[in-house]
Formats: sequence, structure tokens, C-alpha cells
Amino acid sequence: MTAVPGHHGDPHHAAGSPARATDPHGAAVSVWHILALGLITVLFGVAVLVWPAATLRLLGILAGIWLIATGVLRIVRAFRRDHGVHGMADQLLSGALGLVLILGGVACIRNIVTGVIALAVLLGLAWMLSGFAEFLFGLFSKGSTRVWLLVLGVASVVVGLLFLTWPDITPRGVVLLTGITALILGTGEITFALQQRHRPTQSG
Repeated sequence: MTAVPGHHGDPHHAAGSPARATDPHGAAVSVWHILALGLITVLFGVAVLVWPAATLRLLGILAGIWLIATGVLRIVRAFRRDHGVHGMADQLLSGALGLVLILGGVACIRNIVTGVIALAVLLGLAWMLSGFAEFLFGLFSKGSTRVWLLVLGVASVVVGLLFLTWPDITPRGVVLLTGITALILGTGEITFALQQRHRPTQSG
């Protein structure tokens, strides 16, 4: 759940900013945005696994909070100015995905989504849409950033497919699958952010 096309702004700002890392190919990465998404996803996974016997209603509320939080981060990112040559497409994709995630989160919290299948479908679609977005952001990027985003994107899509295709999934199955996959993907995003944060920056 991240984003990142190239940025060629002030080289002194790029080298000194703790919120952005630049790879040798000139791709700018909003490190704090990635880190925030990863932390939120990991906390969601932990919260779900802390209550393995959680009711669907509680799981729906937790999922709703997670979807709204990640959606807001996506929309905030859409208003950033460092979107490079793919600026408009990048902003529209981030903004549209953010709105969809927020709507899904509201549906969960308002108990519009009822039943294990409906919740599994909603979570599956959220993971798949996020994964497709990550994959497209990866195509916009270069170097190690491209690799990380493509891998995270494919992993998110695979998780989404698991939710959508698991036959006769039970409430406990939804809880465990949600918690475990959120921990794995969230940890991947955090690792990516830290790797970008500590990589030497280059300007120009």
C-alpha cells in the first residue's frame, strides 16, 4: 500500500529530508507514508489475532477502522506534490482508492456488511484493489523501489484472491486469515520503508 514515482526537486531538500528517500534512478519514496500504512496494517493484524474468537461484528468494526485509516492516508498522499511525470494518474489512483477504502470501512462499521461471506468478499476486494495500485505504482518506479512495490502488490492481490476463493470459509477462518495476512503484509511495508529510510540518498 504505497506509492512513489520520481521526483527531481531541490537536491539539497531531497538529500536532507527524513521523509523521502531517493534511489539512484531518481525515484522518490514517501517513507513516512509507507511506514504509517505498514504500522496501521500490523496493528490491525495484532488486534484481530488478540481476539481469535471475535464475533463478526467486532471483526467488522476493526476492519472498518483499518480501511478508513488506510483510505485517509491514500487521500492525503493524493494531495502531495511530488508525483513526478506520472503525477495526475498517480494522484487520481491514490485518491480513488482512498475513497473506495473509506466507503468500505464505513459499510463495515455501520454493520451494512453482514455475514462471513460478505465480510470476506469486502476484505478480499480491499486487498486486491490495494495490490493492483501497488503494482501500478511499481511500474511507475525504478530500481529497488520498483521491485519492492511489485512484490507487495502481487502479495496483496494473492491475499485478496484467498479471501474471495476460499470455499466455505468459516468466521474463525476469516479472523485467522485476516490477522496473519495483515501482519505479513504490514511487516513487508515497514521493512520496505526502513530500507528506503536508511539507504544513502543521491541528488540530481
